[in-house]
Amino acid sequence: MKSKSILRPVAAFLATVMLVMLFSVFTVSVNAFDNSVRDGVVPVVMYLKNASYILYNPYTKQALKEVSLGDTEYSSGTGFFVGKSGKDPQYIVTNCHVIDDYVSASEGEQFTTIAAVDEDTGLYILMVADSCELRVYYSEDDYDIAYVDCYGDVEKVDLAVLRLRDATNKKHTLKLKEATDAMVGDTVYSVGYPGVGKNDFTSASKYKAEDATVHKGSISRIVMNEGKGVERIETDATIAHGNSGGPLVTEEGYVVGVNTNGITNYSTLEQEYYSISSGELMRFLDKNNIPYETASSGAGIVGVIIAVVVVVGILIVAGVIVVVLVLAKGKKKAPAGNNTADATKSETAELKAVIRSMSAQHNGKAFPVGKAPVTIGRNKASCVIIYEEGTKGVSGVHCSVSFDSATGSFTLTDLGSTYGTFLINGQKLNPNAPVVLRSGDSFYVGDKSNVCRVEVEK
Repeated sequence: MKSKSILRPVAAFLATVMLVMLFSVFTVSVNAFDNSVRDGVVPVVMYLKNASYILYNPYTKQALKEVSLGDTEYSSGTGFFVGKSGKDPQYIVTNCHVIDDYVSASEGEQFTTIAAVDEDTGLYILMVADSCELRVYYSEDDYDIAYVDCYGDVEKVDLAVLRLRDATNKKHTLKLKEATDAMVGDTVYSVGYPGVGKNDFTSASKYKAEDATVHKGSISRIVMNEGKGVERIETDATIAHGNSGGPLVTEEGYVVGVNTNGITNYSTLEQEYYSISSGELMRFLDKNNIPYETASSGAGIVGVIIAVVVVVGILIVAGVIVVVLVLAKGKKKAPAGNNTADATKSETAELKAVIRSMSAQHNGKAFPVGKAPVTIGRNKASCVIIYEEGTKGVSGVHCSVSFDSATGSFTLTDLGSTYGTFLINGQKLNPNAPVVLRSGDSFYVGDKSNVCRVEVEK
């Protein structure tokens, strides 16, 4: 009896320790920005070859004077890598306005722009160059040449994706997380390489991962641009000149937005900063078949190693508590049934599987899916995910998706559609031949504007 009275407080003490350790897991994940995010971010620089300033008379069309600049930087912004975990990345997300001058120069050919106009004489100061290129820097002397894979519209979907000729092992990818109204008030960080980061007076570096600046703030609201229909995140995390195209990340290291611009209210001198939402980015990437991963694809970046250590500690403490309680109260008869199987079944039952339609008709709506196939098409009587009549590429009953909770996998089957069902990489499915998908995979129904993504959440 005496031994039992001693064991009870011991068990209580160990239980308290476990609660403290549990609390520490969450504390680790929200206390600070994780600097490893910087290893997925790069400066994007437009570089001119054999550049000059030319004093030009537009009336006589004569060059009056030329000053040689040699090879020089013209403009810069920020980008971040996306792709599949464990693979060397090749694709970089940035803003369209970061590379629009390069695009205007026929993507690398002769470059000419009006740098200034003398109001008194009407003379132009032109900047001209034999050619230009986009550089992605890893350090002062280490860079790759990037090419424009796809781009949107500066005045609307201000996004672009750059591609390296060869994947790099010098950076890693960042995962995306869909921004929702539930995140309003959450802490976020804007990451990038602002123009003021170049400090010629101190010879400060401006290209390395540790040179990226980080500004802390919170999400004020998520808004839709009037007339343009582009979802943006309003935040008070500073977006300086040169930050454009950099990621807006959560404390777990997930990208929820692409930093785009700041607006100053000159009557109050208050500033508002805007990022294109991750939802818009995912739709843009899906439309252009660019690979990426989401938060549901795996663990976050922040505190993973620490969290694992803490969880192992929790399991050890939990085991000690069980032993103590058994010694204190005596071994009880195990209940009938297979406890392990029941626990596994309970855990599996908590999985929530959905099909998220990225079509403009559905605006990212998620449709639950289980063992019974969910059909997709135009037939309102037969389909769960219904496209409007006349939707390009969609048959009456086009395809179906089911979910196996035991394996956590989805099965996609084309049901003999007219225009075909395609994986996001462009592979066309054979009719009535099931294909297995994993959480985070995408496919499109007949046309690339009809992209769907399968997701599993707990």
